[in-house]
Amino acid sequence: MKRLDAWLAMALTCGAVGIAAQQAARPPANLPPPFPRAGVKQLLDNDRVTVWDVVWPKGQPTPLHRHPYALAGVYLEPGTRLITDADGSRRHVSNEAGGVTFQLKGLTHVEEGTSDPPLHAIMIELKQDAPVGDDPSADLPPAFPREGAKLLLENDRVRVWDYAFTPHRVGPLHRHVRDAVALWMEGGKLKTTPRDGASSVNTQTKFTATYSRRGTVHTEEAIEGAPRAYVFELK
Repeated sequence: MKRLDAWLAMALTCGAVGIAAQQAARPPANLPPPFPRAGVKQLLDNDRVTVWDVVWPKGQPTPLHRHPYALAGVYLEPGTRLITDADGSRRHVSNEAGGVTFQLKGLTHVEEGTSDPPLHAIMIELKQDAPVGDDPSADLPPAFPREGAKLLLENDRVRVWDYAFTPHRVGPLHRHVRDAVALWMEGGKLKTTPRDGASSVNTQTKFTATYSRRGTVHTEEAIEGAPRAYVFELK
């Protein structure tokens, strides 16, 4: 009987230690989001997205954080990071300039830049949890696909296109059937002309973001430089 009591006591102790270890390994319920944080600049914010300019300075780990939204983006300048996951596992990640990324909401980790100069990216937080649908046109082609556009990524949330405007060539009249974020990889001046209305000229600056609402109808012409964008169509 004494041996049985000792065995039960040991089993209960081991069980309690195991539960305590699991609880200690579990991240806190109330973790901060990844953004905003020091060194990160907000480029754009509306009902569908928040767009951030992000760098990972060498030797400066972020707090443990949880991503409340799905995230898509492009790396602007190459670099490396050390990522520590919620379970304590660690991994080194290297990203090249021009690479695109997508991750689901809920990712929980710490990030620390390990390269000098640091990794630099523009990241888009997708505020809706599901696609909102298209706004197609019966008489006009969609903005994408189009001649010269390269499809980089497609899933159930986004389609990502790499597109460079040919200088002084007026593109066809088209309709944006999806909301879209353009992340400008090269700058220049772009003239847009709506179907019914006056033309306007916008200067696109390298490593910035602009937003197009679905239903927008226009032509486009690069009148200075050769603007190039990664266009994230939101499903």
